[in-house]
Amino acid sequence: MEGLPAFSPVAIRLLSALADESVSLKEITRLISVDPVLAGEVLRLANSGLYGRRVKVDSVLCAITMLGCGKLSQIAVTAALWRGVAQRASPFVRDWWRHSIAAALIASKCSENNFKDLAYTAALLHGVGQLALFQDASKTYPNLVEKAYADGIDLLERERDEFGTDHASLAGLILESWELSGNLCEAVSKHHEETVVSGLLRAVHTGCVGAEFAGFGRCGCHVHVPGGTPVLLAELFADDYFDVLAGGVNRIECSLV
Repeated sequence: MEGLPAFSPVAIRLLSALADESVSLKEITRLISVDPVLAGEVLRLANSGLYGRRVKVDSVLCAITMLGCGKLSQIAVTAALWRGVAQRASPFVRDWWRHSIAAALIASKCSENNFKDLAYTAALLHGVGQLALFQDASKTYPNLVEKAYADGIDLLERERDEFGTDHASLAGLILESWELSGNLCEAVSKHHEETVVSGLLRAVHTGCVGAEFAGFGRCGCHVHVPGGTPVLLAELFADDYFDVLAGGVNRIECSLV
């Protein structure tokens, strides 16, 4: 576990705090403000235009007041995950990051209102297993992914042959090591499964497939979709959502550079 992606302890405490309905805005502000770099990244994202703000957000408290705890949690987790990413200049890592963002945006859009923010977080984190495999074998893992696609082989099976585990199971272990909630760990570790039970797992699965469908990264989830593109995605992308999604991914990416 020592070589797995790092995740901000502040972000982990923030996720736990946001799960508590009685948590105060003051406590959330304090948690983010403890980490000045994270606070700065949160403010950059809050002012990126992605969240429709026309008034400058100049403090964490202002961000919470204007955006709400849910949106702020999305921003904080996005910034915290980005901070833990190594080798950002690698084409594989760039594609992985854009896939993660796209999956998160799709999962949130396709979710019911009462868990849009949780769906965003779960989908954003669903690919950390791929990042861990890349960090372990940065020269060979991208080639493994490309060959699996070229040969039409199940990516997870190819990973298990090479590493003894697959990126979905590994992602679940990583989230468990961060002591995140069981429903998050389950949604991440099972996001490739064809039989989708919970609404959260369905959102993450849809986000992953949708991100690939839109041309963002390669996670191997598309091969687990019987009968082609899910109806929900066909309806989603029937409008101008390709452009909307690409714009959202680009704004987040540019705000963190």
